[in-house]
Amino acid sequence: MSTSPLRLCLVGAGISHSPSAVMHQAAMQSSGIEGIYVLRDLEPSDIGAFVEELRRGRYTGCNVTTPYKAVMAAHCDRLEGDAESLGVVNTITVRGGRLIGVTTDADGFELALSRASMWPRQGATALVLGSGGAAAAVALALTRVPLLRLRIAARTQASAGDLADRLRGSGDIATVPWDRAAIAATCAHSAIVVNATPVGLDALPFDPRAIPPACSVVDLRYRPRPVDVVAAALESGHRASDGLEMLLQQGLLSFEIWTGKVAPPGAVRNALLGAVEA
Repeated sequence: MSTSPLRLCLVGAGISHSPSAVMHQAAMQSSGIEGIYVLRDLEPSDIGAFVEELRRGRYTGCNVTTPYKAVMAAHCDRLEGDAESLGVVNTITVRGGRLIGVTTDADGFELALSRASMWPRQGATALVLGSGGAAAAVALALTRVPLLRLRIAARTQASAGDLADRLRGSGDIATVPWDRAAIAATCAHSAIVVNATPVGLDALPFDPRAIPPACSVVDLRYRPRPVDVVAAALESGHRASDGLEMLLQQGLLSFEIWTGKVAPPGAVRNALLGAVEA
């Protein structure tokens, strides 16, 4: 547990509107911890220099978001837990100049869905749209459901296949073509479909208004609110949720890794809501 002021950051691209700084400042304030959390919006060519900053101790640790979750994992000296399985990180801790990488995304997703009573039942079918770092974490979390049938669809079939291959041995896993007919057929017998891509209703080969009401819908995006996919799903009678609670839960887990403390969820959630709805 750190006793000196925390120096934390989020590294990514196009993150100027991220609410992560507000969330973690609220976590520190409500936990009585002194520190700062800043956003580092970097170009790919900046990553090497940023890694050296970490090793020299400029930051206690960092969060990682799109598009650097795999890139930063490759720079870590050690990967632990889900990060080792997936080859992506969202949380790095600096220990004596060494970078220790983990990902809290899978656990954050599970906690968010469990809180919303949307966690799939044993033997269900789940469809994940996307194959990036967030999709990988969601897919891994879903493989923990006993006897679950996991289906993955991505714009590039090869990337969907690569994610499926990384999860082989975790159950019944297969890919689905990125087209309306194939995805509609999969949704027809799915308990949940998760949009883990950055695109919305108009760009997806998926319309929640055209699938059975028993299929729950999750979109990992949380801006602008209401998220269009979630709004369409709710209007047509589905259970649906956006990605704000997952953002909160994964952030709380990161904070606990850095500090050894559990931040009050209510205070942090209120700060996060205020940031995204401002």
